[in-house]
Amino acid sequence: MRKKRNKEDLFYEILGIRIQIFRESKKWNQGVLAKKVGLSRTSIANIESGRQRVLAHQLRDFAQALNTTVLKLTKGCV
Repeated sequence: MRKKRNKEDLFYEILGIRIQIFRESKKWNQGVLAKKVGLSRTSIANIESGRQRVLAHQLRDFAQALNTTVLKLTKGCV
């Protein structure tokens, strides 16, 4: 039986998709983004799939690396 998603789970799923979209728009693979934000490629894969949570300072790091803002990254997540 599939686990029911709550609002938090949905937030992180959408955030992961948004991070992936921004990454792909730069034509970067997950390894490139991982180096820029100081995480492993596996962590990037887990974040993009919504399986791993993002800490506040990591969200800032993603925004800086992707040359965007935290607001734009989280647009549509809530």
